[in-house]
Order: sequence, then C-alpha cells, then structure tokens
Amino acid sequence: MAYEFPLATSDFMDILPVKDCPFDIPQAVETSETDGGEILAAPLGSRLWQGKITLGAMDADEAAEVLPMLDVARDGAASFFFYDKRQPAPRLDPSGLILGQAVPEIGEISADGREMSVWELPPDYELRRGDMLSFTYGSDPVRYAFHRLASPAQADAQGQTPLFEVRPRLRAGAAPGAVVSLVKPFCKAIIIPKSFEPGSRRSTWTRDVSFRWIQTLR
Repeated sequence: MAYEFPLATSDFMDILPVKDCPFDIPQAVETSETDGGEILAAPLGSRLWQGKITLGAMDADEAAEVLPMLDVARDGAASFFFYDKRQPAPRLDPSGLILGQAVPEIGEISADGREMSVWELPPDYELRRGDMLSFTYGSDPVRYAFHRLASPAQADAQGQTPLFEVRPRLRAGAAPGAVVSLVKPFCKAIIIPKSFEPGSRRSTWTRDVSFRWIQTLR
C-alpha cells in the first residue's frame, strides 16, 4: 500500500534513531535603518519551525529500515509529521501518564493571538515554559499548528488553565474547541531540498546521516 503524506509519526519519526534534533522559529522580519540611526522592522511572511536532524549510528538492519523511508520523505510532494523526540511530552509529565485519557482542547484565545488557554485537563495539571502543543485548524487544507509555551500555566480544579503565552502567535483560523495534543505534539514538515547528507558507511555501520527540515502550513 502506498504511503500517504504527511507521513505518520509511526512511519517516519518514530523509527529514526535520532542523535540530535535542534530546531527553532527564526525571525521573519525585514529591517532597514533610517538616517537618524533608527532600526525599523517589518514582518516578512510567517515564522516557521525549522531544524536539523542527525541520526545515530545504525547497524545494517537499522539502516535497511530507515534509509528507504528517507527516500520516501524526499519525494517531490512528500511531507511528514515532526515531533521533538528529546521531549515528546510536558516536562512534568514525560510519559503522559498523568494526562491519561484526557482530551484537552483550546479554551480561549486572546485577540492578539499571543495567548491561549487549555481546558479539559486533569485537575491541577501543570504546563511549564518550553512545553510544546499542537492542534489542527482550517479545512481544505487542514493546517497543523505547533507552539511552544512562553509562560507556565496550571489547570484549576475544573481542568482549565488561565491564558498563557505561546510562540509563534496563533494564526487566523485557530478556534476554541480544537483538540490539543500535548504528547508527541507535531507539525507538518518537509525535508529541505539538497540538505540530505548520507553520512558514511564502514563495515556494517552507517553513521552521521542528517537532513534539514522546515515546517509547511499547507
């Protein structure tokens, strides 16, 4: 059966023996300087997550599983769901055990898109600065939001947090009631063309395979 894009985490990210995967949301601004020495900044497109994944050493069997999927992920129209394998869940609930069967959702969104709240959490559930979350919004196409907490938040006895700040800002289309993923939160991404490095192979071991990726909103 042919793979569908974006590749599910079980088909791609879960099988990668990730050694390192730093990622960031670079500024998307254009700057200019006035005669008076003032620096002016203007928004330039969307802030998109991007990073580099470096794989650990793979024996022959591991490489036989991973390398063909890297071929698939580099097809012209291919995409995949990225999540942070270093921290796949909230810092205070690294296994997701406390979250359990709860199905969190967006509670409120501030008018400027800088803040949101999450409802339907276990009572007193804590989110820390640096935790990630994701949710879907829009239709035709469905879009995948991926945000990092810039301020901590704790749910009350009813499982509702106050507003907390996230980056990037929430985009148009995000709405209360959307289901929020806190365990393996993800974004839709593509491998940046010509960024793939096949690494080296000695005897039966393949080392230092790497590629760069960038979020895509479509």
